[in-house]
Amino acid sequence: MKNKLALYIIWFLINCILVIFMDLAFFYQLTDNIKNSSFLNKLKWSEFWATLEWLFVIPANRMGNIFLTAPQLSLASYFFNFVGQIFTNKFLLHIPTTIDDYISMILIIFAGFISGYKIFG
Repeated sequence: MKNKLALYIIWFLINCILVIFMDLAFFYQLTDNIKNSSFLNKLKWSEFWATLEWLFVIPANRMGNIFLTAPQLSLASYFFNFVGQIFTNKFLLHIPTTIDDYISMILIIFAGFISGYKIFG
């Protein structure tokens, strides 16, 4: 039981780190300090953050497969991505997260839940 709890905590922390790197790969080029830089500089930084992201994707998925089914793991990934997007909007991009953002997040998670339930029982 103690080992399983430690696994959950490590998996959660890896996913949090993963989301940070993923959002930096997506949105770092929109920050004020790089917005007006060259295309190659933007590409360099996006690829840098994306490479760091991939260092955490594989361990997160392998650990998640121990205690989650494929649809559950996919839904968990959406959940982490959506929560990360809220934090990215607030702290990195300094833009509000609007009601339509929340509605689309809920609809995607609901659709993923329904499709996972229908396909895998």
